[in-house]
Order: sequence, then structure tokens, then C-alpha cells
Amino acid sequence: MKKIIYIILSLLIVSIYTYASSIALSEVPNAAIRFADKYFADYYLYRATEMGGTYTLIFKGGLKIYVNSYGDWKVISGSGDEISIDYVEDKVKNAIKKEFPDEKVINIQKKSKEYKIEFKSRRKITVDFEGNITKKGRG
Repeated sequence: MKKIIYIILSLLIVSIYTYASSIALSEVPNAAIRFADKYFADYYLYRATEMGGTYTLIFKGGLKIYVNSYGDWKVISGSGDEISIDYVEDKVKNAIKKEFPDEKVINIQKKSKEYKIEFKSRRKITVDFEGNITKKGRG
């Protein structure tokens, strides 16, 4: 019984903290809003949060875009649904389409020299900015 109460209280605290960090969309860096408007115009942006200089744009349907304080995207998650990759370099898009033509991207993380990509099949790959697939793996 104590364990159930502890779990419920923990979930309550986490949900309160999540909503406490909500911010007005006007507080999000303009570059992030422009990026979202350009590449995800079909999605409804309804909320943003901020924690430690990192902003999260939250869309209806589960799409989330994580951006830094300059508005540069770092992670885009479809929460299990397919997401567009129109914003990455053509070399990267072409390599993904050629090597994995039937896969659907559900998560992409931008690192300093590469992208970490997860497909709907839970397969994970790493692609450098030149389009070279440097790592393939299963989820």
C-alpha cells in the first residue's frame, strides 16, 4: 500500500513540475518558432516549456521539438509517429532513403557532427553530416 501511495505522489509531483515550467510561446526563441512554422506547419503548437535554457515545443498529437537557448533544434520526437526530415542536409536524407527506403523516422537527435536517428521499427542509426552511415543497430 505504501508503494502505491509513493508512486501516486511521485507522478503527481512530476506532473506539477512539468506544468510549472510551462511558458508563453512568445518566450521561446524566434528561430525555434520560425523552424516549427516552416517544417511542421501541419501540426498545432499549443504549449512550450523551459528548463535550464532548453525549450520544448509541444504539439497536439505528441510531436516535440527540443531547442537550445538560440532556438536551434537538438531533438525532434514524433512520440512513435513518423516525422519529416526535410530540414536535414540533402546528403543525409538521400543516404537514409537509399539505405532504408521503407523505414519511417520517429526520432532524430542532432549532435555536433552527426545525427542519431530512430526508425519506427526501433532500428537506430548514426549518420554524419556528409551522409555517411557510421553506425547501424537494432533497438
